[in-house]
Amino acid sequence: MKGYRHAPSRAYLRRRAGPLPLIAVAGLLLATGACASDADAPEEVASMPSDTPLLHHAGLNSLDAEAAVDWYLRLWPAADRGSFAGRPAVMAEMHLVIQEVEQAPAGAFDPDVGRPAEQSAFWHIGAFANTTDHDQELGAIGVGHLPLYVAPDDDQGVWRSGLAPYPGVATAEQMAVLESDGEPRPGGFSYVLGPDGALFELTGGPRTNPALAHVHFFHEQPMCAANWYVDHLGMSLPPVRDEDGTESTRPPHEPCAAEPGAPGWPSLERAGTIRAPRASVVHGNGSMSFYPRQCHGERCGAPQPLVPSRGQVLDHVGFRVADLDAWAAWLDSRGVVILEEPHDIPEGRALMIEGPDRLAIELVEVRQ
Repeated sequence: MKGYRHAPSRAYLRRRAGPLPLIAVAGLLLATGACASDADAPEEVASMPSDTPLLHHAGLNSLDAEAAVDWYLRLWPAADRGSFAGRPAVMAEMHLVIQEVEQAPAGAFDPDVGRPAEQSAFWHIGAFANTTDHDQELGAIGVGHLPLYVAPDDDQGVWRSGLAPYPGVATAEQMAVLESDGEPRPGGFSYVLGPDGALFELTGGPRTNPALAHVHFFHEQPMCAANWYVDHLGMSLPPVRDEDGTESTRPPHEPCAAEPGAPGWPSLERAGTIRAPRASVVHGNGSMSFYPRQCHGERCGAPQPLVPSRGQVLDHVGFRVADLDAWAAWLDSRGVVILEEPHDIPEGRALMIEGPDRLAIELVEVRQ
């Protein structure tokens, strides 16, 4: 078996190789230090690999993969056309790997309600950019922005958050005491609708370094989800910054469960977006943020749990790792659900697991 740093669990070996003949079972027991007399001895426990996963790609589903690549290249001309795992891809800081499907994928964003009919944990993909004049740039290629509503009674919206009559995000209670100078601010976040109803966010200001490397997620408990990424994938919580600028390690969120906060605006939904509690993690080449599930109580007519991301237009998020087998052994020892066993792809090997709230997460080991 290739490249193990740690002894894999017997369950993982059984899944990879299938039923073993008696002689092979005996050899395996000897190789792992077990014998008939100590069959109940504890197995060697895998430890977490030392490398921190790097954001590598977002996996999408599309009725026309090549046409989808064309659209994203018009939106983000700094990217290149390519392929990954035998699928058409947009090659940028984060690749967009597109699987062609025969039926329209679920999870398409519905502009009439400001959300998909079925929402998974995968909220949107996006890019960092100075959005100040993006309406002109995108208008030139025939792409329009989705409206961002700036108050509970707003029925017009603005195209970027910097045009709201207040800075940042505000709840209805905060808006009641805010005083506006009426001056727009540069930058902010904005949204466009991609192929097959994929939601794409553009966010940043004049000092933003452009990069197609942006993912946001919804979770039942965002702080618990952040703890999961730390405990299972070796990511870290953002450091704590003291008043003097000194940074220290942020401890795990404890307790991590919390009630959703009040909705805020600007928002794609007229009812506002619930943004608290918010949590984030730092991975090997950036960070990603988590927000609460939006369909709580009567906000969507009735509570709507998050659905699995597999099969939706935003299908999965992918991370690059140094040793796939070491990660497979570690995740197996933690009882993580395996959606796709380790398998070969043209560029190396891949493994698909299930993360918090049934988000599909792919780990890839890419040959140099």
